[in-house]
Amino acid sequence: MKYSFTKININSPFPTTQCGHSCQIEKLSEFHDPLYARVSAFQNDKIWIIHYSFDLLAFDLEHRNQLEEKLQEYYQDERIRVITSATHTHYANSVRDPEYVKYLFDLLCQETVKMEYREVHDVTTTYQRLHTTAVGKSRISGYETGLENLCLIRFYEEEKNFFNIIYYNCHPTILQANVPYFSAEYPGYVLHKLEENDPDCDFTFFQGAAGDISSRFVRDGQDYDALMKLGDRLYDDILSLMNENPEKKALTLGYKEVPIKYDHEFRPIDLSRIRSDLSEREMETIRLGQIERAKLEKTANMIFGKLIEEALIVSLDLGSVKIIFFPNEIFSHYMSYIDLDKEMLVSYSNGYGPYVLPIDFEYITYEMFTDTLTRETKEKIIEILQTI
Repeated sequence: MKYSFTKININSPFPTTQCGHSCQIEKLSEFHDPLYARVSAFQNDKIWIIHYSFDLLAFDLEHRNQLEEKLQEYYQDERIRVITSATHTHYANSVRDPEYVKYLFDLLCQETVKMEYREVHDVTTTYQRLHTTAVGKSRISGYETGLENLCLIRFYEEEKNFFNIIYYNCHPTILQANVPYFSAEYPGYVLHKLEENDPDCDFTFFQGAAGDISSRFVRDGQDYDALMKLGDRLYDDILSLMNENPEKKALTLGYKEVPIKYDHEFRPIDLSRIRSDLSEREMETIRLGQIERAKLEKTANMIFGKLIEEALIVSLDLGSVKIIFFPNEIFSHYMSYIDLDKEMLVSYSNGYGPYVLPIDFEYITYEMFTDTLTRETKEKIIEILQTI
């Protein structure tokens, strides 16, 4: 088996807006901390997995497909399977900016083919899971799932730990929406601390099912000091997992992908059911949701184009854990349909789609206004999550 890892700085060389909040309309050039694409790759005689973790809001399916085709063509190797994920920071260069997207795509192609692979032998992995609200919890008043999970996957060559995947499911929205700089937010901060602590090990980050999870009721501020405070808490939890010695299992690369057709409907939303105990911020986001819904009904366009008609769900079985990659901003409730001791649900992967609320969700929230998937589509999603 061969392994490679690289970090590609994806800071835009020209001004762009940020991407994630409706108020982010000013073009910026300042980077508080660098944005990266962390690229990890494993290759054996059957498959070649190349995973990109972007410090971006999203990376769409069309460009994921084009990237896979480009790499297959360059290497003349149809074993290559590209998996893309985003940390979903709301303070990165805008993926709505076509000039930046072109720059990013060209940069990825250029830097990926420079990656140097080394042989690794007797590779094993471990998987650990910890419930923690170190950074976030449900951002919806009165609604809790208790599914805020920190997961750690460690890769070993014999006894040497050479690569780690950090997983957490919480929106990177600790900072104020209008900060005048770009930032990788708490995922980037935590990864930087881990890299400083162990410079001989590679690290990447997977964002989990965070549709309903944010720092709203956990943070005590929205500046970078508040971000560091929560990031330090998550970092300490990661170190506690690293002090444990879970069972090692041989690394496998079991890859499977399932396309799914999305059917949509505009269900009426009964605003009389808005709860009286909502925070001021929740009421503000509901008002924003109504505006977005009106735009959506008028144009049938989502943030990155037309209503998504088809999505791609992918699983990667490592032996110690199966990772399920899903594009939408899915609610943490959907984690309850998988075996969390053996499986992880990653969002913002292989494309991007709006919120997927639980079936028959009772709470009126911002997220509800852009969830147009039919009940039948959600039932199909559940079925795929359970069988992929």
